[in-house]
Amino acid sequence: MRRGLVALGAMFGFAVLVLFGFLIYVLLASGDPKYWEGEIAAFERRDVSNPPPSDAVLFVGGRDLRLWPSLQEDMAPVPVIQRGFGGAQIPHINHYRSRIILPYRPRAILIMAGDADLADVRGRRPEDVLDDFRTLVLSLRAEGEDAPIYFISLRPSPARDERWYGAQRANALIADYVAGQRGMYFLDVTAKMLDAKGNIRDDLYRWDGLTLNEQGYRVLAEAIKPALIEAGYGGLRSSR
Repeated sequence: MRRGLVALGAMFGFAVLVLFGFLIYVLLASGDPKYWEGEIAAFERRDVSNPPPSDAVLFVGGRDLRLWPSLQEDMAPVPVIQRGFGGAQIPHINHYRSRIILPYRPRAILIMAGDADLADVRGRRPEDVLDDFRTLVLSLRAEGEDAPIYFISLRPSPARDERWYGAQRANALIADYVAGQRGMYFLDVTAKMLDAKGNIRDDLYRWDGLTLNEQGYRVLAEAIKPALIEAGYGGLRSSR
């Protein structure tokens, strides 16, 4: 029996090591834009079989956007295209811009990314998030994409409470940069995600303390949709 327990313990230890190694591999591999090639190709296939709406507002980003099940309903009557993939970082969006942004000629572009950048195992700073965002928008402008660009602020989450200071720093840097640019806007979604004492609201997240629940997405929509309606994206485009 003792041998059996030892063998069982050894097997369990080996399984833990394998799992740990796999997680490290995923963390490192997901930092490479090519890791998301399959999801980008799926978007392209879907565009052929089910063309996206024209004259729409394009949402592009990572995990939060990918997991937003009711984006179209939440933004109505604003027509939207949802292009959230994996745990995308801003450089990943830039890498695929010719495939997930430029083909759509959107009325406006909303960037929902940056949180995964700060969580990258290679170590990314708020200043790096700003530099990557600036590179993305300058690349789009250089390629003739003149749609207004909105950056959705990095949000807090209980599971990454220790990173909230860095996220706030990134938000401040990007907000300051956007303020001096034409056709660019910063949308702060954090106000309703904190309580009166400035603490992160646990009721907006699922059990993992990271993923937004239905109420969390409702708060997100309440911060974004009015800005789009006010900008006139709920009606037909006049000219551009």
